[in-house]
Amino acid sequence: MVEEVIETAGRQLRLLRQARGLTLAELAGRAGLTDGYLSSVERGATAPSLSSLATIAAVLGSDMSVFFPTSTRGRVHVHRAARGDHLRVAAGSNETYTILSARSVAPNFTGLIEDLVPSDADTTYSFFGERFLVMLDGEIELRIDTTTYQLGRNQMIHYSAHPNHRLRVVSEQAARILWVVTPALL
Repeated sequence: MVEEVIETAGRQLRLLRQARGLTLAELAGRAGLTDGYLSSVERGATAPSLSSLATIAAVLGSDMSVFFPTSTRGRVHVHRAARGDHLRVAAGSNETYTILSARSVAPNFTGLIEDLVPSDADTTYSFFGERFLVMLDGEIELRIDTTTYQLGRNQMIHYSAHPNHRLRVVSEQAARILWVVTPALL
């Protein structure tokens, strides 16, 4: 599924950008990314992060779901733990997402579970809208602007995601995070 996601995201990015009459440099400037990064995403050489895709979609006036292979789900979606609704944006990524919400025509939010293994690098998010986070397991530091919040099991935070924010796993074991994100990512 990883290769299919990367290929679909790149193809759709190129089509949307061209349909809007934007060069790579123009889109990069508006999205706060580099044209080299966007070029590598379009070619399928780089796996984009979910936050980058959300930013690009917002700049292009589109919904982030266009970057993902389509699957048909009904109006009611029951998630079964054994199902393979897991998404790892890049093969070597330390992040795995479980998609909880149904992909409807006009979703209001996205529900995800993120499993994030400890790493020396912060996970960076840049997303417009709101986020509600519930720690299911592990401990993290969440930095929003210049303030750092320490969160552990059963703790929650709700915040506007307009500013850049960074997350780092500080426990020895992986962090498991329930995210509710609006506007919908997929």
